[in-house]
Formats: sequence, C-alpha cells, structure tokens
Amino acid sequence: MANVLVTGGAGSMGQLVCATLAAAGHRVTAFDLASANFAPLEGIEGVSTVAGDLGSRTDLEAAVAGTEHIVHLAAILPPVADARPELARAVNVDGTRNLVDAVAGTAPSARIIFSSSVSVYGRPGGEAVTGADAPLNPDDVYATTKAEAEDIVRESGLEWVALRISGVAVPVFQDPPEAWPFLAGQPIEFVHRDDAVAAIAGAVDSPEAAGNVYNISGGETWRMTGAQYVADYFNMIEVDPADAVYQSQPGHFSYYDPGDGPETLGYRNNTYPDYLKQLQADIDRLMAG
Repeated sequence: MANVLVTGGAGSMGQLVCATLAAAGHRVTAFDLASANFAPLEGIEGVSTVAGDLGSRTDLEAAVAGTEHIVHLAAILPPVADARPELARAVNVDGTRNLVDAVAGTAPSARIIFSSSVSVYGRPGGEAVTGADAPLNPDDVYATTKAEAEDIVRESGLEWVALRISGVAVPVFQDPPEAWPFLAGQPIEFVHRDDAVAAIAGAVDSPEAAGNVYNISGGETWRMTGAQYVADYFNMIEVDPADAVYQSQPGHFSYYDPGDGPETLGYRNNTYPDYLKQLQADIDRLMAG
C-alpha cells in the first residue's frame, strides 16, 4: 500500500476520497487550509491531516516528502471562481504549479492524479459524444484555469493521470438552483458522487492509468436531456417541472466517451435508477423527521 497525499482533503469530496483510500489500506494525508474543517476525518484509521497552503513552497515540500501518490483536488470552484478570478488563478493555476515544482524537487517518482473538469471542452459543439481527444475550448474563468493547470501537470515530466469529471450528482436532497446550468433539451451525462470518488481512488491503484486523460461520467443510464433530469428531481419533491428555470445558453455538458476508464479505474457502479432510489430515500427521511 502507498502513502497518498490528498490536497483539498477536508472538502466534501476530499473527505470521501481520503476515507476510500484508507479503507483500501493506503496511508493517507489530507492537506488543506488551516481554516478547513478536519473534524470529519478525525478517527478514520489510516488518515492523518496537515494544514498548509498551495501558495507555500515550504508547506508543499513538507507535505509531499515520502509521498508516492498525490491526489490534487484543491481548487476554487464556480461561482466563486467567476466572482474572484484572481483567487481562482492563484489557487487553480499557481497552486498547481507550486505543487508540481514541490513534487519534482522532493518526490519525483510520485504520481499526480489531477482532478480536472469536462468544462475544459467549453460548450458543446454538436458532436454526439465527446472523447478525451476532443479539442479544448474553455470559455470561463474556472474552465480556463482548469485547462491551464492540466497542462502544467501533463507537461511536468512527472507521472500523472488527468480525470475530467462531469457534473457530480449527490444522492442527498439539495435545494434546486435558481437556474439549472444547462438547457432543457441539452444532452447531459452526470456521474454519481460515489463513482467519481471510485475513479479518483482507482487512479491511485491502477498502474495502467499513468499518462492517460479520462472522461469521468455515469454511462448509458445517465444519458438524458436536462429536462428529464429536472423532471425526475422535481417530481420527487412534488414540484411542477413546468416551473423549472434553465440558463439561457448551453452548459458545459454533453455525452462522454470514457475510453477504458470504467475498467481501468473501477467505477460506474451506480446507475441513474440507483441514484433516484437513494435520493428518494433521503427525501423520505427528511419528510419523516
């Protein structure tokens, strides 16, 4: 088993990745800002925590020393990325460069697993299915910083894996957004939260993953239009789907070609019907409480 550093390890996805890797027998260190909430990670066997900043070369060199894999999740996400572009660039681009430099100088044999995004493709260009070889066309702050950070990792000379993750569907009730981030008729293919976590963990465990870019998406059962996804959600919470508000332009969603990712990384274990059942169970729990 390996020593694994997870940047952004105290975040909601980071916590799950840390726990999953520890359950597989890895020795995991969660790296995050001192202001982050590390409490949910306390008591998980095999997980330790360290406070640090991607802007500090000293913090990074200390964190990566003796590490065999680095899962790089830390990032500024939308809508903060669009509201604070300087912060997004400082963390997503400069922070990634700092991390790569620290790994190259301190743990040059380590593998970096970079959490990228399908947003790097920009808005859909009419292709039926987007493959990992599709041209990149980032068109907002977050997508642009992710594309630049991905280039930094891929050109680092280190061993790497890049995961372009689609929209993550969390099987927990959340208030609907003011406007859904796609068109009603737009093809979308989300991925279950647990499958995104499994893919990230799989990139640590699979030797064959090195040097590859993978689209991480849900598969055939997750392929639908935006309107179908919203209707299923609204029907569970007894809201008329006709009341749904969609954004005025296409979102960063498509159908995706995963390549050999599902087999190599060991994900796609949760179908869309599975997700709906899990979400309904959470809604029922809330209603009963």
